[in-house]
Amino acid sequence: MMKFKHLLQVLVVVAVLLGAMGSIQGAYAQAEEPVVVVRDLTYWDATYTGYVDANRFEKWPVVFTQAEDFSATATPTGEGLTTLIRLLDQSGNEITSASGKLTSSQPAGNYFVQVEPESGSGFYDLTIRREEVTTTDPSSTTSAEPGSVKVGESSTVSVSLDNIPAEGYTSAEFACTYDAAVVEVSNIVVTDLFGADSATAINGPANGSFIVAVAGSNGNKATADGVAFTFTVMGLQVGQTSIACVARVSKGDNVLTELPSTSTTVTVTDDVVVEEGTFTGQVLAGKAVTVSLYDATDTLVATVAANEDGTFSLSAPAGTYTAVATASGFLGAEGSSTLTANENTSLPLVTLLAGDIDGNDVIDQFDAMTIGMSYNGTDPAAADLNSDSVINVLDLELLAANYRLTGPIVWQ
Repeated sequence: MMKFKHLLQVLVVVAVLLGAMGSIQGAYAQAEEPVVVVRDLTYWDATYTGYVDANRFEKWPVVFTQAEDFSATATPTGEGLTTLIRLLDQSGNEITSASGKLTSSQPAGNYFVQVEPESGSGFYDLTIRREEVTTTDPSSTTSAEPGSVKVGESSTVSVSLDNIPAEGYTSAEFACTYDAAVVEVSNIVVTDLFGADSATAINGPANGSFIVAVAGSNGNKATADGVAFTFTVMGLQVGQTSIACVARVSKGDNVLTELPSTSTTVTVTDDVVVEEGTFTGQVLAGKAVTVSLYDATDTLVATVAANEDGTFSLSAPAGTYTAVATASGFLGAEGSSTLTANENTSLPLVTLLAGDIDGNDVIDQFDAMTIGMSYNGTDPAAADLNSDSVINVLDLELLAANYRLTGPIVWQ
């Protein structure tokens, strides 16, 4: 293999020299622009050998039949060469460039990977590979400071847009809910996230809900993460309320897209100050998830419905609890959690297993029988494991994947 590689290198050098000799017939000056040689590239992860110098660049065609996350690496095989990689579109326009290794995400289409010498000259090995690119999706977060107040005292709630894409948002709508018996909402203030003179519309608050809509004026957009608006909640009576603001955003295309939204919890106490901690995490299931905390006497202390993406947050007095996550038709999860005053405690991501239709912590033939007796129906809802509004073999398939497993799943 090494002999073949050296022979290939010699042949390339000879070809380059012959090309150079032909180019000087009738002229003695060096060409002002380097020659760009189009090479052939066929397979992912294969290694191709090339040669570049100040007068010779190499361009490798790449065809993507679907969107791809990929890297192109041009590794010098000897000393004296550092490589520059340019990604070009079908017309030869540069999309991006990098030294040695280029990583990019591109839609389906025709492209070129052009290799140049950043310095020096010589042979190189080119490899193009698919890459796993981790991206963070846009979302909305609601937070309260402080998270616990006495009756008659106030907390400030902030609603933020996170991971805003580069093209930005031209407008956003926030639908907020809370327990009007526990807190009172007032003083809704929109920030300059959408520009200094944004257009705003506020509906409510009334009966435990309100809507805040904001749009950038004169071409302004929200292009950086930040707080979109704030409001004040005042404690009316002892209790606890979840405060959720679900965001829908527009990029100026007349389409509203709902974002995953994280809620917060405000606890109202009497004159006795209760030191509390916050419990957060994420539970994945094909159904709505409920997370509850039980004390040492198995008494329910706090409960909350998880957000659509499974994230949740709830507060309770400092102490040790059993955290329980449940979803209809799924094996539950349990874990011990100690909450520390004024601190956040997080349990790891847990995925509930589909198939426990009768809720007895075991997935067995009795659960399968329920699917059979309810086939092509909609009841009981626990048997519709994939939430497509019909009970059939697709639900049985999910059950079969977890057949004979028992719960609750250990969550810690």
